[in-house]
Amino acid sequence: MWTESQENTLQHQKSELISRPILQYPDFSEEFVLTTDASNSGLSAMLSQGPVGQDLPVAYASRSLNNAETHYTSSEKELLPIMWATKYCRPYLYGRRFKIVSDHKPLVWVMNVKGPGSRLLRWRIQLAEYDCEVTYRLSSQNTNADALSMVGTVSKEDDLSDEFDEDRKKQIVYEFHDSSVGGHRRMNKTYRAIKSQYSWPNMRREVEEYVKQCRSCQVKKMVTPKHKTPMEMTAEHPFDNFYLDIVGPLPVTQGNNKYILTFQDDLSKYVLVVPIGQQDAEMLARAFVANIVLKYATPRILQTDQGVNFISEIFKNTCKILKIKKIQSTAFYPESQGSIERSHRVLAEHLRYYITRIRPME
Repeated sequence: MWTESQENTLQHQKSELISRPILQYPDFSEEFVLTTDASNSGLSAMLSQGPVGQDLPVAYASRSLNNAETHYTSSEKELLPIMWATKYCRPYLYGRRFKIVSDHKPLVWVMNVKGPGSRLLRWRIQLAEYDCEVTYRLSSQNTNADALSMVGTVSKEDDLSDEFDEDRKKQIVYEFHDSSVGGHRRMNKTYRAIKSQYSWPNMRREVEEYVKQCRSCQVKKMVTPKHKTPMEMTAEHPFDNFYLDIVGPLPVTQGNNKYILTFQDDLSKYVLVVPIGQQDAEMLARAFVANIVLKYATPRILQTDQGVNFISEIFKNTCKILKIKKIQSTAFYPESQGSIERSHRVLAEHLRYYITRIRPME
């Protein structure tokens, strides 16, 4: 029987699990513990910190098995939650030593797998990129993850169909597309962002229809043909070659900034934008040292256009002190900095919506 009393109890328990003092913020100076479990219908994981048995959760995760996974062998089903959970929690775990707690010993089986075509062997190779230690715990003591894995008795579509009504779905799409954080991204990027946190039947089709009907996107976005250009590697390591440029002037912000100093790594295409109030040489040199050199690294080569502030003695001497090879692009040839110029178009497209929205408030 499932009455209002049982429902209230369930909601109370869920609220307690995601509130202090049970749920805590991650402490990256401490070791993480990843507890996993699997049932015939679902997977579960709990990321926590503290001594095993007294650890407090940082995050929970669970999902149903798809049709293919339900036909996995018992060995594969035991290792599947570990592979899924390490990928799901990768931002917390990669590059750090952590413990995996399970009520089975899948890694013992994997290390003895023979046959290069085995799925378990491929998973063993993938797991090798993590610095982890597997700890065995009896099923009777693994109840925290075991309970989550049992929730998958209902299919994902049926389980979520009642959770999201039409108004809730529209609000989610609005937050990921129309809001200042969403920035009116195109359909695929909006869909991938929503998919990382939510799921409901026909979600892709509904997101596509929403983006197609966005009037702001129809009016303000440029339609450009897609070109496939061969990839050319001009740098061997990240932060070897760097582009530097300025966007502006823009409407003055509350912090009295009206320019944006942009940095882009030539290899990874990582972009960093820094708001500045002026674009004189001294301000650029200070912003460059404070936001790039002191936080990331000193680039080997720095390329700019032939703006007066970039070819000034102050900026040249700054690069000379830091032993940076400073070069300028050819005059009237913006293609030499085409990568960062393309990033400027994306940045300007995003700001166009945001500035339009805040202007009536000014």
